[in-house]
Amino acid sequence: MKFRKDRDILKLFVFSLSAILIGILVILFIRPIAIVGLISISSGLMGFIIGLRLASKPRDYFLQDERTVRIREKAGYYAYEIMVSVAAVIMFLRMLKLSLPLTPSGDFFDGALLIWVVGLYSFLILRWYYNKKGDME
Repeated sequence: MKFRKDRDILKLFVFSLSAILIGILVILFIRPIAIVGLISISSGLMGFIIGLRLASKPRDYFLQDERTVRIREKAGYYAYEIMVSVAAVIMFLRMLKLSLPLTPSGDFFDGALLIWVVGLYSFLILRWYYNKKGDME
């Protein structure tokens, strides 16, 4: 199997190996936060595995055609509008002193998590829908 050795792949390998090295150093020298070292090692290993997978593909394998780019742009635009709408509804309900069952504590992070999840899934669903629809307007 032939591997690419371009600059981007080498940077990914350097970052992955440095994350693994930092994780090992944290585990060896700073015992109370050893979990941080384990997280660093696992993320470095995942990056290294992803880098091996990417390095085995030719560079033009990842180029996208114009239709795919337009579908992602349109889905992203409408997902952003949906996120802003959800944020406006949450703020309006908070102004009226109503609480949502999805955000029980009234904390900012609960509302931000809800908005982020809605935005992510709306982007995935819209991208799937526009991909099935065929032609773009």
